[in-house]
Amino acid sequence: MNFIEEICGISTNNKQPLVLLDEMTVKNLWNYLQHGFVLIGIRESNCMQKELIKELQVDIIKNGFRYCPIFGCCVNGNGSVYYLSAFVVANLNKAKEPCDFTALRLFADEISVKYRQVSICENSSCTSIISLIDTFFEGWLKGNGLSCLYKGCYLNPSPMSYSERYIRDMKKNEIFINI
Repeated sequence: MNFIEEICGISTNNKQPLVLLDEMTVKNLWNYLQHGFVLIGIRESNCMQKELIKELQVDIIKNGFRYCPIFGCCVNGNGSVYYLSAFVVANLNKAKEPCDFTALRLFADEISVKYRQVSICENSSCTSIISLIDTFFEGWLKGNGLSCLYKGCYLNPSPMSYSERYIRDMKKNEIFINI
């Protein structure tokens, strides 16, 4: 799965696998999240999810925030693996400068009505990010009455070319982790 191709429909040569969100990647991600962040997901478990994820991405970009797409890996009863899509929206503007947290909170309040799955994290620590995201996805599964096993969180791979970096950074406001 690659968010850029799957959701945005942007052609890319980047066929790298998703990157596991572990202590190393969280340390890099913390540079963007230390000013506060919001976790936003879609409370849909059917084909509507793809369209709603695209719509949510547009809402985030339109409001000028930076985000990182995250994918919760789940295994259902018959062993099939699938991914839940969500966003970590950082309290940073397009120029990667910290914003007043009130603006992000108001944005989160506004879209929580539309998407119904939002967690606001104003004061957090680098070490708590993984557990916050894990709890977010586990809550999503419970909220949808699914008994699937949650196996961890993943991020998109880093861009493989300048043009991909430009599109993801400048056009889509995406945060990506260089590993």
